[in-house]
Amino acid sequence: MPAPNTLILYVILVAALVSGCRRSPDLEISRRFQQAERDFAKATTADEFLNVASQYEEILGNGFVSGTVLFNQGNAFMQAGDRGRAIAAYRQAKRFRPRDPYLDANLRNALRADATESERSSVAHYILFWQDWLSYHEKFALTTAVLGVTLLLALASRLLAKGRLWKRLVLALGLLTIVMGLSTAYDWYRFDAVKHGVVIDNGTVARKGNSVSYEPAFTAALGVGDEFELLERRENWLLIRVSEAGEGWIPDSSATIY
Repeated sequence: MPAPNTLILYVILVAALVSGCRRSPDLEISRRFQQAERDFAKATTADEFLNVASQYEEILGNGFVSGTVLFNQGNAFMQAGDRGRAIAAYRQAKRFRPRDPYLDANLRNALRADATESERSSVAHYILFWQDWLSYHEKFALTTAVLGVTLLLALASRLLAKGRLWKRLVLALGLLTIVMGLSTAYDWYRFDAVKHGVVIDNGTVARKGNSVSYEPAFTAALGVGDEFELLERRENWLLIRVSEAGEGWIPDSSATIY
């Protein structure tokens, strides 16, 4: 019977494999996606493009989250003139398609500026310099695979060999597993633990409290496409943090959250 520590490691590995499973598109989702693509090709007005975006939202709402669906939804929002929601869709698509040049180009066009990621100046970004090379799910799969190989080699080294080479190999893979685990955890933090949002209304005034009676928090109003981190939600108000500007409250109807 395996030792208790070995059993614990097996449990962790199985849990990682199970939690990393992703839903495949069924026939109904495929049908809806194809219909949305046809409607996008025929659309000519803002209302028609918004209808296409709502079709993609239905697909996402049914639990099928895909970089392709989010990318196409962002395109539909852009054609409809809804730049704020387009940015939000493109940002989410980046989680799944970090190396897509067309997505990068469309996001830059939606931002309408040489905007830089605030996280690029963070210590974590410099340490995990490859962070934007792989998608969240690719990192998770790679971390799981490296963990599995490490466990198998560790077990083999205990049963079949006692040499230093085996131990050094297991140690090196163990360190790689830790680094990949930190990279995956960082993605979880910035994508899931921290909520983000985009302003969708021009002239949105951020205030010092959750009421129009409070004074403005910033010297200038926020505009469409301004991005922020969501800190708190209270009734119909959002407490947000805008990079460099600080914190303030805005109506939840003035932003989209993801």
